[in-house]
Amino acid sequence: MKKVMSIAIILVAVFALAIPAFSSAGAVNGRSMVVYCPKGGPLNVWPTPMNEGRSLEKLMNGTVVEMMNDYGNGWALVRTGRTTGYVQTKYLQAGQLGKYQATENLQNFVAVNPYTVVAKALNARTGKSVGLRPVPSKASQEIRRLQAGDQLQVIARGSVWSQVVDLRTGKTGYVANDYVQAI
Repeated sequence: MKKVMSIAIILVAVFALAIPAFSSAGAVNGRSMVVYCPKGGPLNVWPTPMNEGRSLEKLMNGTVVEMMNDYGNGWALVRTGRTTGYVQTKYLQAGQLGKYQATENLQNFVAVNPYTVVAKALNARTGKSVGLRPVPSKASQEIRRLQAGDQLQVIARGSVWSQVVDLRTGKTGYVANDYVQAI
């Protein structure tokens, strides 16, 4: 009786471990997913499901990929516009990114005759404003949090972001166009 009970417990354990593999694997095959790296860096596409070797491609936030197979182990096989390879699933999400989360393509920026703008307040009580960022994406870390009234010099404009020089620190970065005002 003990032997039968032990075998039954082992079979139940094996079956319980197998359910997630069968239920999540391939659950989103053929579905469009969007790259979202919270720190704003690119997502590497690898030839194998490991962070080894040379990456095949680097994907920016907002890049849409086709999910070929979600293996349920933290890795998925995806197809991009240029290649097929493996990415970590924690950097994929369904739907679209918000206006400021997607990384604006640097090729879309147009150099302008420099002009001065001031940061607008996001919170009237604290006077805090938008973040000055190293890349044109809200997902990237801030260089610094601007205060309302901080002056910046716009040197290039994109559709959502501007490349600016922080007149207080001399650092170059990006701010969202909606949160600055020409003076």
